[in-house]
Amino acid sequence: MEEMIPCSVKDQETFRRVWQRVMAGRDEAQCPIETMQGDLSCQRLEELIRQHGGLMPDAPVQEETPQPEGWQSPQEPPQEETPAPEPPAQESPAQPDSLPEPNGPGCAGDLPPLWEQPSPAGDRTARLRHQVMEALEGWQFYRHLARRARGTDARALNALAGELHKHARKLSAAYFLLTGLRYWPTEVLGAPAIPSYWGALRARHQAEQRQETTFRLAADDWEDQEMLALYGELADACQQRCRRLRALLEQGV
Repeated sequence: MEEMIPCSVKDQETFRRVWQRVMAGRDEAQCPIETMQGDLSCQRLEELIRQHGGLMPDAPVQEETPQPEGWQSPQEPPQEETPAPEPPAQESPAQPDSLPEPNGPGCAGDLPPLWEQPSPAGDRTARLRHQVMEALEGWQFYRHLARRARGTDARALNALAGELHKHARKLSAAYFLLTGLRYWPTEVLGAPAIPSYWGALRARHQAEQRQETTFRLAADDWEDQEMLALYGELADACQQRCRRLRALLEQGV
């Protein structure tokens, strides 16, 4: 019964096309399928394939679609080469911090540099700047020291801080009258080191003594009566602060 099952028309058509391609130039009537009438069974079609050298391919042969003249098969676009990654840029070594330019930010117009520059020994303006800075540092010191005290001691230290702030303003005003430049470097002040309360009182007492000597010697370089009066007032104030610091030490020791 199996021999009577006709092979599919698709397989017969495939066999016919392969025969015509391989046996090009021969009469189509010689094709075994053309000489047979009706449908062929699959077994008969396989016998014809073996007799003629296995013309039937394992897979159906796809016909080539004719292309018009001048047509060219599309080519794949060339792939762009991916550029190699650039090596990471080496960071330049950090440059050491340098002083700002004298004409840079913060020094415009009537402001002098906040740092100390080399100046002649007899430069009275440089000494004035140094005295303003020392007065502001003393004001900052007394303020922080008052936070370590209680009661009357804290009030006494805050009063000393207020005095030094006023003296710094007087010295800054004298500097402005002399040079026409403002000098008030509070932004460069830092927190003072206070390892112990009693030791801080002793250190400040010594600083007031040195400052008194500095003011009395500075008065010798001036002939202006206002400056002479100012330095005399500041020297007397240093002497009074030394007495008050001694009194604080006597109460606590």
